[in-house]
Amino acid sequence: MNERREAGYEFDNNKLLEYNHMSFGGPPVIVKTDEEANELLKNIQLESAIEEEVLAAPPKLVYSRLILRFTRKLLVAVRDRWDSHVPAINKVIPPSWQNEPGGKILELSILHLAMSEIAMLDTRHQIVINEAVDLAKRFCDGAAPRIINGCLRSFYRDLELEASNKRV
Repeated sequence: MNERREAGYEFDNNKLLEYNHMSFGGPPVIVKTDEEANELLKNIQLESAIEEEVLAAPPKLVYSRLILRFTRKLLVAVRDRWDSHVPAINKVIPPSWQNEPGGKILELSILHLAMSEIAMLDTRHQIVINEAVDLAKRFCDGAAPRIINGCLRSFYRDLELEASNKRV
């Protein structure tokens, strides 16, 4: 996008090329020496600085119009379907999540986004479920990816069943 749209903001496009959009952590890192630890810390700080630069930039400079339009559609779909998705989510999430909804806000947000994308934007459910599971692997803990996978598959089955009942 054109940088002139954001007066006074200078964005280094090379940072965007260096930024790893798909970093998903990985296994725990073990170092044996202080030198290895210092090198690892230096690399992490460099990656964090790049990530900070990209994430702090105005979205119009980082993302294409297509991505921004899709994001807007998705957020509108979440807003429009929120009330209808709450009972569907409560039907499929484990009781432990229902007892502590504030502690599972990220997991529930992923479910709302994915359910809205499947129901309103007609994105193939396999793609949406895989992306939701990847988000859960990156940002959530423990069994969240498996639970989100199961919840979304149940939601999709119910959606298909409802659609087939309407056709009959």
